[in-house]
Amino acid sequence: MKNSTLVFEMVGDINSTYPYLCVYVEEDRINPFMEIGVTDGKQLQYTIYACARNICLTADDWGFIQEKGKEFFPKALRMY
Repeated sequence: MKNSTLVFEMVGDINSTYPYLCVYVEEDRINPFMEIGVTDGKQLQYTIYACARNICLTADDWGFIQEKGKEFFPKALRMY
């Protein structure tokens, strides 16, 4: 599954135990609308940020986000 309108960026933060993925819409690479992270309990977690504009996602977009999260999860755990 491929989606050209979503952009994923891995971010490391000293305030987070694990790195996380910021999810952007390609037209707005400045402000992510979602974060895919790992909790301290080693669970995959999706955080949706409040945005000034609506973000419309298709079922395929949601599937693509889930696929990226599942790919990212074991990599993030191995990093720490």
